[in-house]
Amino acid sequence: MTDKTLLEPNMIDTKLNSRLQQLESWLQQVFAGQAFQLDSLPGDASARQYHRIQLSDSNDTTVAHYIVMDSADEQDAMRQFINVTKLMAPAINVPTLIAQDVTKGFLVLQDFGAIEFAHLLVDATPAQIDEHYQLAMQTLVALQTVPVETAKSQHQLPDYDTELLDREMDLFSDWFIPYIGVEFDKALWNTLKEALIKEILQQPQVIVHRDYHSRNLMQDQADRSRLGVIDFQDAVIGSYTYDLVSLLRDAYVEWPESQVSAWINDFWQLQKQAGLTTADSIEQLGNDMNVIGVQRHLKVLGIFIRLSERDGKDRYLADIPKVMRDLMFELEWLEAHGRPHMQQAVAPFNESLRDNILPAYQNKFVQQYI
Repeated sequence: MTDKTLLEPNMIDTKLNSRLQQLESWLQQVFAGQAFQLDSLPGDASARQYHRIQLSDSNDTTVAHYIVMDSADEQDAMRQFINVTKLMAPAINVPTLIAQDVTKGFLVLQDFGAIEFAHLLVDATPAQIDEHYQLAMQTLVALQTVPVETAKSQHQLPDYDTELLDREMDLFSDWFIPYIGVEFDKALWNTLKEALIKEILQQPQVIVHRDYHSRNLMQDQADRSRLGVIDFQDAVIGSYTYDLVSLLRDAYVEWPESQVSAWINDFWQLQKQAGLTTADSIEQLGNDMNVIGVQRHLKVLGIFIRLSERDGKDRYLADIPKVMRDLMFELEWLEAHGRPHMQQAVAPFNESLRDNILPAYQNKFVQQYI
């Protein structure tokens, strides 16, 4: 009897080796006559593979280096990456496209280096931290100056519409709720989602990166005065506060709410200086942030569980408590200060959350992560 479990890893290794050989063969054509070294980089939450290629001269001195994207099973995502790159490049610092073969699923990009925004915050002074966030917010405002009409007509960016907003929130009910093992009141859930979507769709519309956080912003080694922006292929047209929530209530970096509030005010001023359509008051901007924040953090909780349960990427479980704290802050704020229709939707959901969901969540996570 054949032991299938012994064959599967070998089959996977063979496939990976074959793919790597295809990639190296293609790179030999792209960089004809040049010696190079290819080093694999740690994977992210997607199925794409990334490598760093270093080109060297006859003296074995590195003369250039780039990032290589291998998107074998995601050609559509690669096409969209190229499409959105061309849209964003005039406004913000996205990687320059060096070479591409969409059919094969290979792409060579500018290499910003290895220093993420998150790395810049480690051991930084308060003044340095503020400087980094000011630059990140200025970059975000620059992105929001790109006309929505251009994004729609010339680059076919989709809308962050009711269907997408709803489907993302259902990651919470489909993955997080079963993971912690509780009964879920679908009526309260649907009422909450409807109230959130109604307000989100009324917010000013801009180009939304959708994952604008500390791991997708890079210090550009060629120009440290600019942030390099990556992982933007899922961009849509949506809420003007979505990316700000991603940045200031990052799943991987935590700041006191007083600091977050100060940065929200700074962002509002930057938007007005740039002539962007924004909230009439800082209070309204804070409300809009908390509304979209609930949508995003419900989604992220579901995604992190899915990454663990379906994809075997358990490292994201350690980030769930931070996301849950942000979600609780936003829900409690909306219950106390939101518009009447929002309070009516949030209050009974929060009661159910406190009575049923939170105890089960704490029981599941308290020993290891909280």
